[in-house]
Amino acid sequence: MRPRSTLLAVVALTGFGGVLRFATLDRQSFWLDELVTVALLDRGLGDVLAEIPRTEATPVVFYVVAWAWGSLLRLGEVGLRPLSALAGTATVPVAYAAGVVLVSRRAGLAAAALVAVNPFLVWYSQEARAYALLALLGAGSVLAFGLALRRGGTA
Repeated sequence: MRPRSTLLAVVALTGFGGVLRFATLDRQSFWLDELVTVALLDRGLGDVLAEIPRTEATPVVFYVVAWAWGSLLRLGEVGLRPLSALAGTATVPVAYAAGVVLVSRRAGLAAAALVAVNPFLVWYSQEARAYALLALLGAGSVLAFGLALRRGGTA
């Protein structure tokens, strides 16, 4: 595949993955764990940071980003869930890049396609929880590992 057609394929897969994640964000109400997130984010940032160690096993970075996001938008289903949908959508090109760095363009396209349509990744990208951010950071870690291998592991 030529670089231009590969780029178009990655853009199309990312767009399709985004459509799958954003299309039904308003179809269901918050469930229990999401309500915990909303209740936590409905406070000042200092209170959020103080409460996380007592109530959550999720890393702080999600709550800091979600608190800022919720401050700009709303804490409702359609206000808070797009943060996860964006993280899930961004995982598609990161998975492509990791596949390219570790194996080949073809492997990168396969990884991007799998991430774009994986039912679990789509589901978790529609929840007001840290799961989609975890997937994005995990894919980024695999990409960083591949780049370090390519450089010979030297700093």
